[in-house]
Order: sequence, then structure tokens, then C-alpha cells
Amino acid sequence: MLATDLSLWGLFGWMLNVTVGTPTNWLAGVVMGVSGAGAIAAGGLLAQPIGQVFASFGEDASSDRLVGCIGTVSTIRIPLATEGKVGQVDVLDPARNLVTVNAVLPDWAIAMPERGDKVIVIDRDAQSYIVITRDSPDQERWLSRTS
Repeated sequence: MLATDLSLWGLFGWMLNVTVGTPTNWLAGVVMGVSGAGAIAAGGLLAQPIGQVFASFGEDASSDRLVGCIGTVSTIRIPLATEGKVGQVDVLDPARNLVTVNAVLPDWAIAMPERGDKVIVIDRDAQSYIVITRDSPDQERWLSRTS
């Protein structure tokens, strides 16, 4: 927004200089002040629609908003949490934004998802999300634990 305000200030200042002629002394200060105030006012009006366009992209990807969402494995496989490695999953969040996150399987998981398999995000760890393979015995086991 600073770039927009400064660009408008330059544009308005140039337009006033052309209109007034080449201002000297105190008139130059008036042109500078008027063009600056106009640029800030016009920049404020432009900032509102631009801010609404980018509002959905500013959501925090590290929160629990992805828990319960379905994703697709984008790496070769998703490792167990005990392996000390992570895989990656492409997840659609509730706002329909595609987010790529690091993921691991819980220690009790049996099914090992590979690239292209669907997974369900079940929890958040400090470094990654915990996922299980969708429509697998792991999903049934997790559902029986939570109900």
C-alpha cells in the first residue's frame, strides 16, 4: 500500500504542477501538501477492495483449521512419526484454499499411504500434521477410538 500511496502522490503532484505552472517557494509546499493528502485519501479508498481480495490468503496455515480435512499425498509416501521424517500432503481447507503441509502417520497406523492416496488430517503435532489413510482399517480404528 505504501507503493500505491507514493505512486499516487507523485501522480497528483505532477498533475498539480502542470495545472499551477512551476510553483515557487510557498506554493510548492502547498502543492506538495495537497497532493500528499489526496494520495493518502485515494490510497485509503483503493486499499479496501484490494484488502478484501487478499483476505483469504492471509489465513494462518499452522492452526487446527485443517484437522478433519481430506488431502492427497504429494510425496512418495507418508512416514511414521517415529521415523523422524515427514511427507507432504495437499489439503483443501474449509475456505477451499489448497495448502501443502508436512505430515506423518501415527505410530499405530497400519496402512501406508503413497503418492495420490487420500488421507484425513486427524491432529496437529509441533512440526507436522498427523494423517491416516482414508477408507482404511486405520480410519475405522480412529473412529472407534473417538466415538
